[in-house]
Amino acid sequence: MAFNVVDGWTVPGFTHDRELGGGASGRVMLATDDLTSTQVAIKYLGGGLGADEAFLARFRASARRLSQLEDPNVVDLYDFVETPDGAAIVMQYAEGVSMRRVLAAQGPTGPLAALSMLGGTLLGLAAAHEHNIVHGAMRPANILVDGDGNARLTDFATSPSGTEAQSGPPYAAPELWDGVPATVGTDLYAATAIFYECLTGRPPYAGRNMARLHREAPIPADEVPGPLRNLIHQGLAKDPAQRPRSVADYLAALEDAAVSAYGPSWEAQGRGRLTELAAQAALHPEPPKAKPSRSSGRNPIVTGKQAGGGGSRTRWVLAAVAVLVIAGAGASAMTLLRGEENPPPDPAPAQSSTPQPTLPAGGVDPRPLVAQIDQAVAQAPGAVFNYRQSGCCGFPASAKGTFGLVEGGQPSYSLTLAGTGSARKPVRAVIVQDQLYMRVGKQWRSAALGGSGYPATADQVRQGSSVINLTSLLRSATKLTKSPPTESGTVYEGEAPATKLAQIPGIGPMYAQMSQATGAQQIAFAIKLDTGHRPTKFWVRAGPEDGRKQMINGSYSKWGRKPLIQAPRAA
Repeated sequence: MAFNVVDGWTVPGFTHDRELGGGASGRVMLATDDLTSTQVAIKYLGGGLGADEAFLARFRASARRLSQLEDPNVVDLYDFVETPDGAAIVMQYAEGVSMRRVLAAQGPTGPLAALSMLGGTLLGLAAAHEHNIVHGAMRPANILVDGDGNARLTDFATSPSGTEAQSGPPYAAPELWDGVPATVGTDLYAATAIFYECLTGRPPYAGRNMARLHREAPIPADEVPGPLRNLIHQGLAKDPAQRPRSVADYLAALEDAAVSAYGPSWEAQGRGRLTELAAQAALHPEPPKAKPSRSSGRNPIVTGKQAGGGGSRTRWVLAAVAVLVIAGAGASAMTLLRGEENPPPDPAPAQSSTPQPTLPAGGVDPRPLVAQIDQAVAQAPGAVFNYRQSGCCGFPASAKGTFGLVEGGQPSYSLTLAGTGSARKPVRAVIVQDQLYMRVGKQWRSAALGGSGYPATADQVRQGSSVINLTSLLRSATKLTKSPPTESGTVYEGEAPATKLAQIPGIGPMYAQMSQATGAQQIAFAIKLDTGHRPTKFWVRAGPEDGRKQMINGSYSKWGRKPLIQAPRAA
């Protein structure tokens, strides 16, 4: 079959490779950019859409916003092309298997994979809603699962206003059947209906009069596992006002339910299972296209106002942060820590001549080294930092920003903070004394450090990234060696007993958790100091290099006196 044209034309500058699929809104082709050889997906809009000026006007506005949206859970839109021959959407070619195909081939996914799918789907919706874009008619065919188990959304705003219910009847909120424009609330309803199908193998409602069922039938939450029923009740509420006000609120409820029912590693387990299901589904042929619904309710579909502005724009406090990750966590300390640019040296402080009765194995005396670090940092009590926790057992987190040291007190931070995983993304935050302040939308909210969720993550970041952590590792070392000094600094590598570190105020809880999770009795570490004895990089590992482990990586730069970090005014 020839693929050089679709409906008599081709987007100029591209050569078609093969057809990827199609539906009511048009055919999708895999194509290659003639100039760059980059592969893209091109959706040629069906003749009805291409001739609908009201739809085209609305989609032009959405396309402009979509082209500015960069999110790992949304397929990138590159261009919207309109010619006398037709209209087409040029977008990122995202390899993956649709949830429609996964469900057709595998049936129910199980709760962990379903939660992972829902988390990724909601993240994509959150990013779109932030740009005033609603999906409008989401269904399993619009969710792609890639090779890493990430759920990615496509086909935003491709249903004419007022027809969204007919585009995906099993997932259409009650108000869509009355011709009400799509909103944040209708997107949440559709996402929940897909989540329900992942749990049970079928949509929540099926029958001859879908409109009446969505409006009047009881929510079938008893069909899903008990810990997840409240999510179903929230997302499938008949009254839009009873659904979560925003994706952020629903994501928070999702994470609470998932952690309570399946533990902190739920997301990694769910992502792994979703990856397996997608790989298995890829071996099966595409399911046949669904027949158009014959009965969609007695109420006529009325063309509504332009969609996109009906929901909360509150930014989810969990949104993706680009973190500087020290490459090769399993590599040796010397490989990890050499090669840093040489920062301006400070005058070297006088070394302590007090001998230590017993030196660690390796022969390096940590006491004068700690004194040098303390003195150097006191002269420049602030820095830019990057930090990452990784490994098993619900440990992952990341942060970047600046901190300032307070004499006799805890450091204060201005940072971007994130826990990793599909249901956790970054939040703008400030840490002053023992309070965490998080930016949510245009307001700041405060919480005491510790506990669970982001206050717990913030506490771990403060413990792990602190200079006190590094000097405590050196003081506690039972093994400590020194690399030959270079122009960029010196690397110290060692080991310290986990039990001893667990007893140190301020950092003890972190090491107790690392030891308990991995079974490690010794904590391995490496610290790089510049020529002025200020830390520039470090890593810490609990557990074997190849095996069940937890890692901490961090870096510091631009040491100096930073502006005082003050607590924002919380709502």
